[in-house]
Amino acid sequence: MKIFVIALLLCCQMLAAAAGNVPLMPVRDLRPGMQGVGKTVISGDTIENFNVEILGVSGSEATGYSIFVRLYGDLIEKTGGVAQGMSGSPVYVDGRLVGAVAFGRTFNDPHYCFLTSIGSMLPLLDKPRPLPAGWLTKGTSLLAGGFTDYGLAYLQEKLKPLGLEAVGSGGTSAAASGSLQPGSAVGASLMQGDLTLGAMGTVTWTDDSGRVLAFGHPFMQRGDSNFFMNKVWVLGVVPNMQSSYKVGNMGEAVGSFTQDRASGIGGKQGTQPKTIPLFVTVNDSSRGQGTSIRVRLVEDEMLVPTIVDAAVINTLSKAVDRNGGGTAKLHFIITGVDSKKQMLHIDRENMFYSSDSLLKNVNVELMEAVNILMQNKFEPVNIYGITVEAEVSEQVQVAEIQSVRAVNKNVRPGDKAAVEVVMKPYRGAEFTKTVYFKVPKDHPGGRLALNVRGGSSMAWVMNLLRKQQEEGVPAAQQKKETRRTLGDFVRSVNNADKNNELIIDIATGQMNPEMMQNDAGLAGLLQGSPFKQKYPFDFIIDGEEEIVLEVSK
Repeated sequence: MKIFVIALLLCCQMLAAAAGNVPLMPVRDLRPGMQGVGKTVISGDTIENFNVEILGVSGSEATGYSIFVRLYGDLIEKTGGVAQGMSGSPVYVDGRLVGAVAFGRTFNDPHYCFLTSIGSMLPLLDKPRPLPAGWLTKGTSLLAGGFTDYGLAYLQEKLKPLGLEAVGSGGTSAAASGSLQPGSAVGASLMQGDLTLGAMGTVTWTDDSGRVLAFGHPFMQRGDSNFFMNKVWVLGVVPNMQSSYKVGNMGEAVGSFTQDRASGIGGKQGTQPKTIPLFVTVNDSSRGQGTSIRVRLVEDEMLVPTIVDAAVINTLSKAVDRNGGGTAKLHFIITGVDSKKQMLHIDRENMFYSSDSLLKNVNVELMEAVNILMQNKFEPVNIYGITVEAEVSEQVQVAEIQSVRAVNKNVRPGDKAAVEVVMKPYRGAEFTKTVYFKVPKDHPGGRLALNVRGGSSMAWVMNLLRKQQEEGVPAAQQKKETRRTLGDFVRSVNNADKNNELIIDIATGQMNPEMMQNDAGLAGLLQGSPFKQKYPFDFIIDGEEEIVLEVSK
C-alpha cells in the first residue's frame, strides 16, 4: 500500500512537471559538487542566470528536504549574494528543475542558502487542508508602496499586533511585458492600485494552463489564500551588510495566489481574487489642497480593517502635510450583503477634533464599523465597497455648553418644552439656541429630569459597540436581554449620536428598562430613550447640563 501511495505521488508530480514542460530532478539524484543554473530578475523584467553549486542535502522524506547550495558568478557579485526578492528563483541541474531559492535562513556569507525542493512545492497545486481562520505567522515583511513617511509609520504601528512588519518600497508601475515565467519577478499583494502592500519574490515553476509556484517559502502561511498575483518591475538590488534586497514596483495583477504554505505559494494566472474596492478623497480647506486614492483590497477578515485604516490615514497625511491638531469631518459609506443576501448599508458622518494628534482620532468610527462587518460573531459578510470622504481644517470648530434653562418648568404630558441653551464657540461670542423636548404622553406626573449634552461629551460609540455585556444598572432594573443581530449593530452605527449634535433626553437616573431602546446596561443607557431629540450644528459641541421639569397631570 505504501509503495502504491509513493508511486501515485510520483506520478502526480511527473504529470505536473510535464504540464510545465520541464523535467524534475528528485532529491535522491543530487550529489555534492553538481553544478547548476538559477534564474532571477535584478533589473526591469529581464531574466538572468546565476551559477549554483550543490553542497549537500539535509532532512528526510518525513520531515522534508532542504538542499544546501552556494551561489556564485557575475550576477551574484552584483547583488552581494542572496538578496531578498530572489526567493523562489528556480535552480536547474542538467536542465532538470531541482527547486527554489528559499531566503529563509541566513549565513555570515550571503553566497550560501538553502533550496526548497520542487517535490515539496508541487502538492500546493492540489486541494490542501486549510489552516484555522485568522492564523498569522510572525515576522512577515511586507513592501508598502505609495505611503508617506507618516502613513508608513502608522501602518507599521498597526501591523505590529498582527506579527507583521512593513517597509517602504516603490509604488505601482507599468507592468513587465509578457506572461510570468520561471525566474520572473512576482508579487503577492494584499492591496492593489494607488497604494500597494505585498511581498516580492521569484517564480519557480509555471505550466501551460497558467498555474504558478513561487517564493519557495510562505508569504504569511495562511493556507487557503486570496492574494493578488502581481507582475513586478525590478528597479535594482541594494547591497547590505545584513542582507541585500531587491527594490521594485508592483505592476498589474495578472492572477491570484490561492495557496500559502511552508514550501511556497501557488496560484493561477488569469484568475483575479475577490476584492473590496476602496475610494478615499480628502480636502484640506486650510490649504486649499486635496487628494484621492482608489485601491482594491483582498477579502481577508483579519487584515482588511488594518489596511483600510492605514490607507485612509495615509491619504489624510498626504493632503494635510502636517502633524498637529485641528477639526475634521468624516463621511463614510460601506455597502455589502449578509449571509442571506440581505443588503447591509452603513452611512455615517461625524466631526472630530484634537488639539495635537487629529489624524489618529479621525478613523475611530470607521474602524469600528469595518471591524463589525469583517469580524462580527454572527455571520460572514460580503462587502461590495467602501467610500470615505474627509474635510480637514486647522481651525478649532468646537463650542461648549455654558448654561441651560427651561423656558417653562411646569409642563403637561405631551407638551413641547422649550429649552434655551447658551453655547460659546472657541474664541467666539456666546449665542443662545432654543430647542424643544416633547414630554412623554404617558408620563405619570411629577419630576422629570432632562440631560442636555453635546454629542462629543461621551465616547458612546466605542462603548456601545464594545460593551455588549450588561453593566452599570442594578439587577432589579435590568431589562430582559434582547438577542442582537448584525442588523442591530449596523442600525446602531447609522443612528448613533454625533459629536456635532446637541442632544436632549431623559436623564439616565430616571430611565427605566422599558425606556431603553434595545439593550440593558450601559449600552442601553448610551443609546438613550425613544424620546431623545437631536439638533445638528456646524461645530462639535462639548459639555453637559441637567434641568428638571415638573409634570402635572
